Amino acid sequence: MGWEPRTKAGAAVSLPEGLRQVSVRSPSWREAVKINGGSRIVECSSPEGALLVAVMPNELDHVLTALNSS
Repeated sequence: MGWEPRTKAGAAVSLPEGLRQVSVRSPSWREAVKINGGSRIVECSSPEGALLVAVMPNELDHVLTALNSS
């Protein structure tokens, strides 16, 4: 599973094998300073360790569907 940005400025990002959603939460105050405070944090686990994905609420269903289908 991977993600490719809509612009040509970045490279594709590969997600670790065995990625599993653990929870969804609002960002902490400290996280909200670095990212959009209106986003949601999808906490995931994998054999490689924990992974946090910041997602805007209007894209959350798409991301969760993709994570659960892998």
